[in-house]
Amino acid sequence: MRYLTFWQGAIALAIVPLLHWTFLGRTLAVSGRFSAIVDGFRHRKTKAEADTPMSEEELLAAIRAETSAAFGSEAIEEPSARAPAAASISLRPPDSLGMHVFFLGGLALGGFVSTVVTGSFVPSLWLRGELFANFVGPSSVSHALVPLVGGLLIGFGTRMAGGCTSGHGLCGVSQFQPGSLVATIGFFGMGVAVSFLIGALS
Repeated sequence: MRYLTFWQGAIALAIVPLLHWTFLGRTLAVSGRFSAIVDGFRHRKTKAEADTPMSEEELLAAIRAETSAAFGSEAIEEPSARAPAAASISLRPPDSLGMHVFFLGGLALGGFVSTVVTGSFVPSLWLRGELFANFVGPSSVSHALVPLVGGLLIGFGTRMAGGCTSGHGLCGVSQFQPGSLVATIGFFGMGVAVSFLIGALS
């Protein structure tokens, strides 16, 4: 199997968020879409509520309430009487639940198609790989437990860091956002360190 060179892979990865922004007008985010699906089921709105857009006053009140709940009322700075009036903002409605599902489904479909085209598709309930098998042993419980715990830790870290590899590594770093630079150094550095650790223990 022939893999792309590092520079070909870099160009391909750069094209993905650019196309996403060009056609959808939004920053690429995988964890954000997954969170939107979960929140959509947690806070389901009636059709009347969904069809009624939030006014700027209602949006401001909601932001103040959430800010006060998270950081305390002292975090809210009241506007000065002499301060100029804020410019009117134009809010784009969020994507529908179906669009989020379509996006994530496209990721899964793309991975499936690539394995079929390359002839490497082999159905399996466990992660394959000699290094992984040597590390976790022959137990089927270990084969299921390691990805489960790893997935939970990834989800926790993603929420704590305010984004995933696509949000920080592709979009945030390309915009030179300090938080994204730190997050990307953290998860890539830890990934390299853990891979060497697993190789040493196997």
